[in-house]
Amino acid sequence: MSENKTREWTPDEIAHVLQIAELLRRKGVGQKINVAAFCQEIGLSRKNAYKHKKQHEQSLLSLQQQLEQLRAQHDADTEKIRLLETRLKKAELGEKLRLVMRELIIDYQKKEPGPTPKRRKLLDRCNKLRRSLGLEPLNLWG
Repeated sequence: MSENKTREWTPDEIAHVLQIAELLRRKGVGQKINVAAFCQEIGLSRKNAYKHKKQHEQSLLSLQQQLEQLRAQHDADTEKIRLLETRLKKAELGEKLRLVMRELIIDYQKKEPGPTPKRRKLLDRCNKLRRSLGLEPLNLWG
Protein backbone atom coordinates (compact mmCIF):
# COMPACT_ATOMS: atom_id res chain seq x y z
CA MET A 1 0.00 0.00 0.00
CA SER A 2 1.30 3.46 -0.89
CA GLU A 3 2.27 5.95 1.81
CA ASN A 4 -0.25 8.50 0.45
CA LYS A 5 -3.23 6.17 0.96
CA THR A 6 -2.52 5.81 4.68
CA ARG A 7 -2.52 9.56 5.13
CA GLU A 8 -5.57 11.84 4.99
CA TRP A 9 -5.34 14.75 2.60
CA THR A 10 -7.10 17.93 3.65
CA PRO A 11 -9.29 19.77 1.14
CA ASP A 12 -6.78 22.64 1.20
CA GLU A 13 -3.89 20.29 0.40
CA ILE A 14 -5.82 18.78 -2.49
CA ALA A 15 -6.65 22.26 -3.79
CA HIS A 16 -2.98 23.26 -3.58
CA VAL A 17 -1.86 20.21 -5.55
CA LEU A 18 -4.44 20.98 -8.25
CA GLN A 19 -3.36 24.61 -8.35
CA ILE A 20 0.26 23.54 -8.75
CA ALA A 21 -0.75 21.13 -11.52
CA GLU A 22 -2.56 23.96 -13.30
CA LEU A 23 0.39 26.31 -12.87
CA LEU A 24 2.84 23.74 -14.25
CA ARG A 25 0.53 23.12 -17.22
CA ARG A 26 0.36 26.90 -17.97
CA LYS A 27 4.11 27.34 -17.63
CA GLY A 28 4.79 24.41 -19.94
CA VAL A 29 7.09 22.69 -17.47
CA GLY A 30 8.22 19.23 -18.62
CA GLN A 31 7.60 17.48 -15.28
CA LYS A 32 3.85 17.87 -14.72
CA ILE A 33 1.50 16.50 -12.10
CA ASN A 34 -0.83 13.84 -13.46
CA VAL A 35 -4.10 14.88 -11.82
CA ALA A 36 -5.87 11.62 -12.63
CA ALA A 37 -3.01 9.57 -11.14
CA PHE A 38 -2.85 11.85 -8.08
CA CYS A 39 -6.60 11.49 -7.46
CA GLN A 40 -6.43 7.73 -7.90
CA GLU A 41 -3.43 7.55 -5.55
CA ILE A 42 -5.25 9.36 -2.74
CA GLY A 43 -8.55 7.60 -3.37
CA LEU A 44 -10.53 10.61 -4.52
CA SER A 45 -12.48 11.15 -7.74
CA ARG A 46 -11.36 13.97 -10.02
CA LYS A 47 -14.81 15.51 -9.64
CA ASN A 48 -14.48 15.67 -5.85
CA ALA A 49 -10.90 16.92 -6.13
CA TYR A 50 -12.00 19.82 -8.32
CA LYS A 51 -14.93 20.45 -5.97
CA HIS A 52 -12.36 20.89 -3.16
CA LYS A 53 -10.35 23.23 -5.40
CA LYS A 54 -13.42 25.34 -6.22
CA GLN A 55 -14.42 25.58 -2.54
CA HIS A 56 -10.84 26.53 -1.65
CA GLU A 57 -10.79 29.27 -4.30
CA GLN A 58 -14.17 30.59 -3.13
CA SER A 59 -12.92 30.58 0.44
CA LEU A 60 -9.80 32.51 -0.58
CA LEU A 61 -11.89 35.01 -2.53
CA SER A 62 -14.18 35.45 0.46
CA LEU A 63 -11.19 36.03 2.75
CA GLN A 64 -9.71 38.54 0.29
CA GLN A 65 -13.02 40.42 0.17
CA GLN A 66 -13.25 40.42 3.97
CA LEU A 67 -9.68 41.72 4.18
CA GLU A 68 -10.45 44.53 1.74
CA GLN A 69 -13.57 45.45 3.73
CA LEU A 70 -11.57 45.49 6.95
CA ARG A 71 -8.87 47.64 5.35
CA ALA A 72 -11.48 50.10 4.09
CA GLN A 73 -13.11 50.18 7.53
CA HIS A 74 -9.68 50.65 9.14
CA ASP A 75 -8.98 53.62 6.84
CA ALA A 76 -12.37 55.14 7.66
CA ASP A 77 -11.84 54.57 11.38
CA THR A 78 -8.34 56.08 11.20
CA GLU A 79 -9.80 59.20 9.58
CA LYS A 80 -12.53 59.41 12.25
CA ILE A 81 -9.89 59.12 14.97
CA ARG A 82 -7.84 61.89 13.36
CA LEU A 83 -10.89 64.17 13.18
CA LEU A 84 -11.87 63.42 16.77
CA GLU A 85 -8.32 64.10 17.97
CA THR A 86 -8.40 67.45 16.15
CA ARG A 87 -11.77 68.33 17.71
CA LEU A 88 -10.52 67.30 21.15
CA LYS A 89 -7.39 69.43 20.79
CA LYS A 90 -9.50 72.43 19.76
CA ALA A 91 -11.88 71.83 22.68
CA GLU A 92 -8.97 71.68 25.11
CA LEU A 93 -7.47 74.88 23.66
CA GLY A 94 -10.92 76.51 23.87
CA GLU A 95 -11.19 75.57 27.55
CA LYS A 96 -7.72 76.98 28.26
CA LEU A 97 -8.70 80.18 26.43
CA ARG A 98 -11.91 80.44 28.47
CA LEU A 99 -9.94 80.15 31.74
CA VAL A 100 -7.36 82.76 30.69
CA MET A 101 -10.11 85.14 29.54
CA ARG A 102 -11.91 84.63 32.85
CA GLU A 103 -8.72 85.45 34.75
CA LEU A 104 -8.19 88.54 32.57
CA ILE A 105 -11.77 89.73 33.21
CA ILE A 106 -11.39 89.21 36.96
CA ASP A 107 -8.15 91.23 36.91
CA TYR A 108 -9.87 94.02 34.93
CA GLN A 109 -12.59 94.25 37.56
CA LYS A 110 -9.98 95.52 39.95
CA LYS A 111 -9.83 99.28 40.19
CA GLU A 112 -6.28 99.52 38.83
CA PRO A 113 -6.57 101.10 35.34
CA GLY A 114 -4.64 100.28 32.17
CA PRO A 115 -2.24 97.52 31.21
CA THR A 116 -0.41 95.97 34.12
CA PRO A 117 2.38 93.34 33.79
CA LYS A 118 -0.09 90.66 34.87
CA ARG A 119 -2.67 91.80 32.30
CA ARG A 120 -0.04 91.88 29.54
CA LYS A 121 1.01 88.35 30.41
CA LEU A 122 -2.61 87.16 30.46
CA LEU A 123 -3.33 88.90 27.15
CA ASP A 124 -0.24 87.31 25.57
CA ARG A 125 -1.41 83.84 26.72
CA CYS A 126 -4.92 84.65 25.50
CA ASN A 127 -3.70 85.72 22.04
CA LYS A 128 -1.40 82.72 21.71
CA LEU A 129 -4.40 80.43 22.34
CA ARG A 130 -6.59 82.46 19.97
CA ARG A 131 -4.01 82.11 17.18
CA SER A 132 -3.84 78.33 17.83
CA LEU A 133 -7.59 78.23 17.26
CA GLY A 134 -7.38 80.36 14.12
CA LEU A 135 -8.89 83.43 15.81
CA GLU A 136 -7.77 87.02 15.54
CA PRO A 137 -5.71 88.26 18.48
CA LEU A 138 -7.22 90.82 20.86
CA ASN A 139 -5.76 94.32 21.10
CA LEU A 140 -7.00 95.84 24.34
CA TRP A 141 -4.75 98.89 24.53
CA GLY A 142 -4.73 100.26 21.02
